[in-house]
Amino acid sequence: MKKFLLILVFIFLSSISANAGLKEAGKINNLQCAIGTLDAYKEAKEYRDTNPKMNTVIYMACDEGKYSWNWRSQKNLNSAHKKSFKECTKYSKKQGNGECFLFAINDVVVWELSEDKAKALNQTISKMNEHDEEKYTSGNPLFKFVNTNDPAFVKYTEQKKLTYKNPKDDIPGRFLYDQEDVTEDYQVHAIYVLASDSKDKQYDVKGVIERIVLKGNKHFKNKTKEKQFRLDLTKDGKLDVSFLRLPITKKQLNNHDDGTVFIAAETLRNGFYHPKKLYTIFYQDAYKREWGQVGDAILETPTGKVEVVGGVTYLGSEMGTRDAFNPHLHELFHALGFVQLCAPKAVIEKNSRWGKNDHLSFTNDIMSDRDSGSKNIDKKREQYYGHSNKDCPLDLRKSVFLEPTEQDAQLVPRTESCKMTRWVKAYNHQRSLDCRAKLDF
Repeated sequence: MKKFLLILVFIFLSSISANAGLKEAGKINNLQCAIGTLDAYKEAKEYRDTNPKMNTVIYMACDEGKYSWNWRSQKNLNSAHKKSFKECTKYSKKQGNGECFLFAINDVVVWELSEDKAKALNQTISKMNEHDEEKYTSGNPLFKFVNTNDPAFVKYTEQKKLTYKNPKDDIPGRFLYDQEDVTEDYQVHAIYVLASDSKDKQYDVKGVIERIVLKGNKHFKNKTKEKQFRLDLTKDGKLDVSFLRLPITKKQLNNHDDGTVFIAAETLRNGFYHPKKLYTIFYQDAYKREWGQVGDAILETPTGKVEVVGGVTYLGSEMGTRDAFNPHLHELFHALGFVQLCAPKAVIEKNSRWGKNDHLSFTNDIMSDRDSGSKNIDKKREQYYGHSNKDCPLDLRKSVFLEPTEQDAQLVPRTESCKMTRWVKAYNHQRSLDCRAKLDF
């Protein structure tokens, strides 16, 4: 009988030990552990933002500043508790951090701290939840900084001073500079770019660039039933295409850490930074395995730095010239700030510094991160064009570069440092105007 009672007591104690901490809030008064677990809190919050029907719980073990945590999501809150507690306990045993206790349920932190430490934790959470538009800029470590004091720099108002690097490039119908405008409205200007050793296929004077851009506009209008880019045209009604030959070879460009940034910087250095123009750049040959990329560089003007962003299309890619209108449109949309990371179906990318990237996570859209299929332009009007998402105020339909122009037209969204940002919660038109004004010197 005594043996039987001992067995029952052992089973009872084992049961208590196995469930210690399940749904039990932690009480270890250690701010270091609590703040360290905010990484899990942030991950869980970002998950709920895109999966609002799910519940999340976080369990944490803390031992003298050393900690381990685990979070799990389930529709059923009890199931989430069990799974998170089990996983937390498993990892904590390996690391020797003690027992796991409940840290948070959804947005609510239940871990108990002293008054001063709880205040410090809440301040950290508040700061973490603040929307920092600067965070969602390119952050490109390979940014090219073009200084207006550089002897090789040419102002956009003085482009006629430019000369041909290769005398053979000087052919009838070709221009190194932006020709006289027929409108003062915002518009898209095209540039034809060759490497120093590229064989000149004369895509600018033979109308190839014009056909690509016009095909892109036709596709744009067909898909939206209303809009297209306002193009920079000559007085004869032709597309104004400028010419630029790079100072490096095709091989050197392909060996470059970021050839697209190099191209963007060279266009800036040659005066292509007009405050009212968006540049679509066509490199004649191939660059790595790219069809197109965003080209961005920083121009250091007398009144401050400004990021100048444009689209670069690689005509020597496997896509060739026939369907080059696709990357042409895709990269220009990126250069205008789309897809904003607040779009409902922006790609989730947990390992990136943003947690998302500026593509869509489904097929059949020109901004998809996979096969574009029919190349729709936000067919359901839910992501980036003509949408009604109040938490995502930037709308491609309102871009100043489109015609007809909306009354509440929008410029490229800018941070205080005049970089283009991929996530704005409140569009600041005056700031965008101020940043563009810095380009007029």
